[in-house]
Amino acid sequence: ACSAFSQKSCEECLMNVSCLWCYTNNTCIDYPVRSIFPPSSLCSLSNARWGVCWINFEALIIAMAVVAGLILVSLAVCCCYCCYCRRRSR
Repeated sequence: ACSAFSQKSCEECLMNVSCLWCYTNNTCIDYPVRSIFPPSSLCSLSNARWGVCWINFEALIIAMAVVAGLILVSLAVCCCYCCYCRRRSR
């Protein structure tokens, strides 16, 4: 269980992908898989680490949203460009 890594280090805790590190009280806890984001009662997003220790959960969510948005915009631009080019070539 993840609680065995409490009071150790973030790196040791996050070696197990089912664990979440909370910097508030230096605890390693089981990631709440039933909810997408860990509830603030468990650990605030700015103090929670999952996957890597150098980026907090809040920044991780924002970064993933930006990347997903860029991919969607790129796909939309490519689709519009392809449709426009096909119409002009006829």
